[in-house]
Amino acid sequence: AAGGELTGRPRLAAPAKLGAAGAISLSLAALVHDLGRPTRFLNMLRVFKPTSPMSVGSWILVGYAPLTMAAAATEVAGRYRLLGSTA
Repeated sequence: AAGGELTGRPRLAAPAKLGAAGAISLSLAALVHDLGRPTRFLNMLRVFKPTSPMSVGSWILVGYAPLTMAAAATEVAGRYRLLGSTA
């Protein structure tokens, strides 16, 4: 999406933002399902363990998901596009 926006291709950027939002949502659902209970996801955020793929995945989701959802939401709404591009 960022590459599409930097090169002036909004028809490429829009589906990329929506695809990323869908993919990160499925990733979050898969991780919570793998952990068994949603509270375990929050429990994973207490400590960052670089040797644990589950810990690293949890922290990536926490950092990346809100920005991706903000970018997709601004694209769908058609407003605050600068905020979406920044996200």
